[in-house]
Amino acid sequence: MTKEGHKNSKVIDISSRRVPPRRSVPEQLDLQRMAHMTGSQVLKTILELDNAREAIQSLSPQDYYWLIKKIGEDDCLPILELGNSRQWHHVMDLEIWQRDRIDLPQASLWLKRLQFADTNELAKWLYTEGQHFAYYYFFQVLQVRIIGHDDPIDLPEGFFTLDGVFYVRSKDRELREPLQKILEAMASLDLERYQTLLVALSGVLPAELEEEMFRLRNVRIAEYGFLPFDEAMSVYSALPLKAIVGEKSQPGQDVVSVDDEEIKSIIPLAPFYHAQETSLLVRVAAHCQDEEFLERLRLEFAGLCNQILSAEGLRIDDFDVLVKACRRAAGYVNVALERLSNAELGLAEEILRKNSLLNVFRVGFGMALRVKWEAERWLKQSWFIEAGLPLSFWGDKWGAILSGLLQKKPVYYVGDREGELYRDFEGIEEVEQAYRILMRCKVLDLLLSELLSGKLSEPLDRDEEITFYSILFTYWGHELLGHTPTHLPLKMDEAKKVLSELRVGEKRSPYKMKGQREAFIQYYSDLGCWLEKKDHTLLLETLSLLWEEFREEYQWIEAADLDPRFSKILRIKPSP
Repeated sequence: MTKEGHKNSKVIDISSRRVPPRRSVPEQLDLQRMAHMTGSQVLKTILELDNAREAIQSLSPQDYYWLIKKIGEDDCLPILELGNSRQWHHVMDLEIWQRDRIDLPQASLWLKRLQFADTNELAKWLYTEGQHFAYYYFFQVLQVRIIGHDDPIDLPEGFFTLDGVFYVRSKDRELREPLQKILEAMASLDLERYQTLLVALSGVLPAELEEEMFRLRNVRIAEYGFLPFDEAMSVYSALPLKAIVGEKSQPGQDVVSVDDEEIKSIIPLAPFYHAQETSLLVRVAAHCQDEEFLERLRLEFAGLCNQILSAEGLRIDDFDVLVKACRRAAGYVNVALERLSNAELGLAEEILRKNSLLNVFRVGFGMALRVKWEAERWLKQSWFIEAGLPLSFWGDKWGAILSGLLQKKPVYYVGDREGELYRDFEGIEEVEQAYRILMRCKVLDLLLSELLSGKLSEPLDRDEEITFYSILFTYWGHELLGHTPTHLPLKMDEAKKVLSELRVGEKRSPYKMKGQREAFIQYYSDLGCWLEKKDHTLLLETLSLLWEEFREEYQWIEAADLDPRFSKILRIKPSP
């Protein structure tokens, strides 16, 4: 992303001329391989390098920051020792700010780490790139007294002097030792500048200085794609499919050329290596031999990840926050590419060459967002909400899928398969699955509204986990027994009789209940005959799926073993 154009989506075309590599990274520092290591393994690998300092300082500031977060703040001291002040500055830009204010405790923590790493290098930084920070921070944490040669010295405990004139003490007792070492290094480096700094502290206007620091910090991090919150939120504004330039079209009008070597020097590698390896973006990169195109993809992908982080508030508490941003970026890019290219690598590459990753992401996110909007519109007029029923009414899986869609940013329900209940959508099939479930719930809601409108006035047992499964199959069970159909629970003997009716001609488990599937579907097909053709077809498909779940649930259960507590589908009244 260019310095001039970071506010807008840009496709960066560097194919017009050959340029030398942006930097020489030693081969031993394999960031792609390190992406699959633990933090301790990464640290061990780096420290075993013969040229560890050269390797670390060859990293872009953002790759360096990723390395710090990967290893962990408590264990990163060796990496801080190997880094340079430019890399440190980027770390401070991302770590010590809480929105538009400096987080003093966090700033003190990082200053202590840098002091342990290299006090002299820290002193140089505080005189140069970190000068604004030095004035602001020392104003907040230091007490300074100026005592002439003939004046009596009567100061509280903790004050010290390096020149017999300026006496200094940290307001925080725990910071006294590291701050004294920092000030000693600064005085040793340049005593006159040290004294000038202490004199100037009395004239610091902290609010104005902090505002200026915030402005300069935003300018610096914007080069990496970290935009102000209001601008960054545009990443979540949906784009239609037609916004993507097609295979036979010319590249979009937002294509620009980048000749600035300084820009190339900050292109990070780490974000790209943490994208899902199965995504079309990564697969295209793996098969592409055009290094200039790959440079553009890395630059844009890192910028996209950083814009996502900015839109989330830019509070990076741990490494997982960075990885999650990468997965979200790659996931929605993959959603759009799968939809637009039908998963063909050649076509996917053509789309990536002619469109910015930001626009592709917005198209993919927009596809999930439209499913969310459809769910929200339905809920406003749904029967089950009007009846006072919760989302859990749609069962564990379907209810969880609906709940994920209704989050502020829609997410995909994965259960416990990946160590988390929800994650961002990562493929077009996941978006389509969520949409199919939503449509199934909508058509069943229409059916239940017709069947039970006004019939749920009787209070439901709050301890019972009532679901649409139990209402549909209990309602049908009453019909099988010749009762007036109702949602009310069956008595135990009635439930046993229902199973017996369904298993006629079968003597032992597993009970296949042959012929009953068609009867179940036909019963509700007739009751839903008023539905539009498309909805009626979907109803039949859905009823078929529900029957299979019912059969699998009860095929091994003997009628004599029925227990109301464990009957998930048939509602059975507990024995008195």
